[in-house]
Amino acid sequence: MLDVHAAQRTVYKGTLQGAGEVVLELDDTAGADGVVSGRYFYPRSGVDIPLRGTGDLLYEPKPRPARPPASDQATIDAADRAASWQGARDAKGYRGQWTDTRTGKQRRFDLQRVAAYDTDQLERDRAQARAAQTDLGDIDLKAGIDAARAPYETLKLAGHAKPVGKDVGAGAVAYRVWVDPRTRFAYPRLSRHPDAQVMRRVNDLLEQRHWRKSLGALECMASAYTSTNPGAGTLGGFDEEDINVTWLSRALMTVTEAGSLDCGGAHPFNHFEPYTFDLLRGEYLDWNRVFDAYAPGKHTFGREPSAALSRLVEQVVKAGPSGSQAEQHPSLEDCADLWPQYLALGATSPGALSLSVSGVGHASGACLGTHGRVPFQALRPYLKPGGQAYLAID
Repeated sequence: MLDVHAAQRTVYKGTLQGAGEVVLELDDTAGADGVVSGRYFYPRSGVDIPLRGTGDLLYEPKPRPARPPASDQATIDAADRAASWQGARDAKGYRGQWTDTRTGKQRRFDLQRVAAYDTDQLERDRAQARAAQTDLGDIDLKAGIDAARAPYETLKLAGHAKPVGKDVGAGAVAYRVWVDPRTRFAYPRLSRHPDAQVMRRVNDLLEQRHWRKSLGALECMASAYTSTNPGAGTLGGFDEEDINVTWLSRALMTVTEAGSLDCGGAHPFNHFEPYTFDLLRGEYLDWNRVFDAYAPGKHTFGREPSAALSRLVEQVVKAGPSGSQAEQHPSLEDCADLWPQYLALGATSPGALSLSVSGVGHASGACLGTHGRVPFQALRPYLKPGGQAYLAID
């Protein structure tokens, strides 16, 4: 994927005659070398095709170009040009003629201006939210992908995922999985909850997570135009993501994301990441609402496991694996030394706090996953006022 450095861009939407609907964005001004850069996609595929050229004549590359452009301000070699866009822009839109470089076939395009934005604003908002919050999850509440910050990406993602299958859950709380057919993996959304506002807020967070993963998959597909990596032009393993709801109650929902993503690079991105949602408040869960889980420290977001959580972890390690985990390799003993730095909490059936290894580098990737469980009952001596409400089993 090529970085987009131009500060201001305009987004257009309309029809390329004979090819269908397109969404396109272009720099508002040329770079220092006179190059205007941009990109466009067909909503049916969501795959970005880069554009480079002058103000009135732009080129798009062939897939697998012989010489991929080195940056978003680099021109496209004549031998790698698949088509040209020749037209004019004004306050209302962008109109002109698309020409196939090989055959000379021409199509008219007529695009309407739909948005203008600062391409760096989303990252600035996320950086500010990250600096102000103690939980990475809160960033999604304050600086998510939306039509104001990221109109091009929002047009790419909104409305494509659809619910599939049946509700999973019992009583007043349930979820269904949603799938964007372009990226293929399933991600959950709440389908029932007694508090409609909580359900909306949590589903907004779940949608943001789904969108970011879908963007990753589509960017890997789009890298066919900008890279010679073997994974370029594929979904990069996103379509094989293992996403599970390990716990659902009126108060808590834990979702785990696991897989091996590879769109080029020295190693695949092997990961296991649990996220727990507070279904009483409609946000990511702060485990300190349940018990004294974290204290100020040097680890992620300036905090580390508290003395209480450390004691619980020590008890689990001392007791050793049980049941099906007894034959697990690598074992709890092999991986426990990665705690507390890579300790991640979640909730899991039949009603337990899960202790997982998350965020380690490639060399320790075999340890990713859940290695211990603390039954909710064992947390009772540590609960804060109101903490029991989170551990109630429906």
